[in-house]
Amino acid sequence: INAEYMGTKFTRDELEEWYTIFHENYPTGSMSREQFVAENSAAHGGDATLWDYLFLTLDADKDGMINFKEFIESMSVGTRGDASDKLRWTFKFYDRDKNGFIEYDEMMELFQAIFKLVEAVDVQRELPVDQNTPQKRCASVFEKMDADGDGRLSIQEFIDGCRKDPTIMQVMDLKR
Repeated sequence: INAEYMGTKFTRDELEEWYTIFHENYPTGSMSREQFVAENSAAHGGDATLWDYLFLTLDADKDGMINFKEFIESMSVGTRGDASDKLRWTFKFYDRDKNGFIEYDEMMELFQAIFKLVEAVDVQRELPVDQNTPQKRCASVFEKMDADGDGRLSIQEFIDGCRKDPTIMQVMDLKR
């Protein structure tokens, strides 16, 4: 394990363990988009859209593969990052076209995929009536977060909106 991975929040021993597991599963040192989508769809359900979004977020160098460095950096944010780290990462996840904004259509597509993933859970009972479908949830988020009314969310609007929403903070297991 070289120094480039030490910027993560894992110990050297943890990094070595993750490195071994990753390379046992991906002997070439990276996983393709097809592998990632297929493995996550099989293991967790949902449709390919959700896993494709996630792949695009993890593939930081945009070479069509996830290498160990990309994998471990995202794992570090997801498991050890603070609220700001996780919110910035989540913004990147939603910003599919990587233009620095989350458009309504991007969020709607992702919410539809997320709702499919959690169909086994009775979403309509779990969420308030005004948020129990992808359409209602997306409209509610934009109504609350789109401070300048331009139909898209900047990273600051997204972070501020998330921090003001106790449900989002709880779901993401974040402290304000």
